[in-house]
Amino acid sequence: MLVPSKFTRLEESTIFKMKKILIGNVQGETVQSVYRRTQGVFQDATEFLHALDVLFVLGVLTIEEETGLVTYA
Repeated sequence: MLVPSKFTRLEESTIFKMKKILIGNVQGETVQSVYRRTQGVFQDATEFLHALDVLFVLGVLTIEEETGLVTYA
């Protein structure tokens, strides 16, 4: 996960890109549809999953294990 530093600009950091997941969110979309919606934002799927992990830990979203549905707080 990229964090802002003197070598990494804020706009390039994963923390900054997490807002793209939250903007335009739709209740009940799947993880795959969130990835497709934000595919051009993240460098790869790993960075996308790091962003989802942070949002989950912060309590901003939850993911149902059985269905993969994302619910935003």
